[in-house]
Amino acid sequence: MSFRRRTFPEVLESLLTTITGGVAAESHPFPPPDAALPPFTSDLEQPPASDIVSVWGTLDGQPHLFRKNADYTLAPDGRQLVWPEKVAQYPDPGTLVYVNYRPAGARADVNDVQVGSVLRTLAESTALEIARLYAVLEGVYESGFVDTAAGSALDNVVALLGIERVRGGRASGEVEFTRAGGASGEITIPGGIRVATADGSVEYETTETVTMRQAQTTVRVVARDLEQNDPLPADALTLLPVPIAGVGRVTNPGPTAIAAQDENDDELRTRAKNVLHGSERATLGAIRQAISGAGITAEVDDTSTPGVIRITPHVEAMPPDLQQRLLHSLENVRPAGVAVELAAAAPPAKVNLELRLETADGLLAQDLRAAQRAVREKIGDFFARLELKEAASTNQLVGLVLTVPGVEDVRLVSATLVEDSGPPQDVLDIAGGTLALENHVTVLGDLHIADPKLPTLVDVTISYPDGETPPDLAAVRAALTGAIAALTNANDAAGTAGTMISFAQLLSATPLPGKAPPASIVDDAFPYAVTFALTLETGLTQVLAGDDDAYSLAPFERLSLSGVEAAVRRPDKAVVPSG
Repeated sequence: MSFRRRTFPEVLESLLTTITGGVAAESHPFPPPDAALPPFTSDLEQPPASDIVSVWGTLDGQPHLFRKNADYTLAPDGRQLVWPEKVAQYPDPGTLVYVNYRPAGARADVNDVQVGSVLRTLAESTALEIARLYAVLEGVYESGFVDTAAGSALDNVVALLGIERVRGGRASGEVEFTRAGGASGEITIPGGIRVATADGSVEYETTETVTMRQAQTTVRVVARDLEQNDPLPADALTLLPVPIAGVGRVTNPGPTAIAAQDENDDELRTRAKNVLHGSERATLGAIRQAISGAGITAEVDDTSTPGVIRITPHVEAMPPDLQQRLLHSLENVRPAGVAVELAAAAPPAKVNLELRLETADGLLAQDLRAAQRAVREKIGDFFARLELKEAASTNQLVGLVLTVPGVEDVRLVSATLVEDSGPPQDVLDIAGGTLALENHVTVLGDLHIADPKLPTLVDVTISYPDGETPPDLAAVRAALTGAIAALTNANDAAGTAGTMISFAQLLSATPLPGKAPPASIVDDAFPYAVTFALTLETGLTQVLAGDDDAYSLAPFERLSLSGVEAAVRRPDKAVVPSG
């Protein structure tokens, strides 16, 4: 059963049409039966009609008044409602439209429906009360569904599943899940997962679903006590009564505390839905849920061979323990009489992105770093939710980035796809506004974000034997500042191509006392050892310390000299900072 709320204007129009001798709210399905292509026609029940007063229906799930002679017309013989072939708006498919019209020759005993008349005033009062009743009925209807019920109505709905709202006054706190050694892929931890003390005497339940992405080793989520127990100290919740594939350890990093608030509607809905998902069996949805519960993504093919479901895991490797857990989960949910065939693991291709951010002026460094972290999280979530073998919308990516506070503009500089360590393929389709990933199973690879206000930092360390002249750090700092500025300018001029900087370039710009840098740093006669550490805002550090070392600058990436240190290298190879 479905329900559509009728608004005050619609109810009033139906009343006035009835009062003046017309036919009110005559319902017709849209599209009409056996009508595949426009124009669509619906036969009126009391033809011929002299005029159609109005047509009400549903557009985008909301009540809508369709326009006469624009969206619909009356057939010349007055017997049909016609929806032309080229029209601005059609009703939602599978809904009913309600037609108010006047049959030819209709007569009415009363027809004073002008605004302010007694008849019109009585009709408006009646329509207002009927519209209010429809609003109440809409609330009653929505109270029967998990997604739309609220408050006590939601309590009644989830009670059918044996779930109760967690009330205030119970202890709550953060629990931390840690990835198991060797586990790969994303790990989804559903809301409602229980964690307990070592003896199992106290159990907490997570309040929302969280996902540990490929690059993460830990994730935290709030959990509440299931009963009225005293708060627990740190590291008390260490037991997972129901193991989660890929999770090696759980604990509460800090002590729990009494929470004053009741569990809110969103948290309660999340728990209820996970109970429903967990109880599903013998469907493709249950199989996909089992695969997700194992912390991997996979392609499910149920069309190639009758009675066989072929599953191709998209992971870098399939260790025996992960394979057994996955097969066990699939065995529990597969339909009777259907075989599950697990194919060899197929590593997903990696999508490497390079972005350039424009952030607001006046932001502190920590705010800029927070903005970059938020951008990374949003893009990571976007690719985690992307359907297998589906193109990615660049507009959606840009829109997600622009929702981060402090980000004023973003430019998608490049997007490349790398399969099986092969050469990168350009997948950025600027004209189509997509990343061309349709025929590939992908995960997010390297995400390089360049923000001119937050450059990559360069730290320099110079070591020398005891007895050698120490380098002039002020001269080194001045020379490298100029050299790094020149390299940054060259990278800006290169645009989307980016540039490469080598160890030799930086070494040749470093003034050392009375010594010219040799052709090779491995020259034993050269007493100075120089190391350049480039640290990105992600925390990733690349060290340039040898002839073959180089660093590829992302388009528009900027460099900044952070620090210069000198250290004495003792004969026993210990390095002692000088000065």
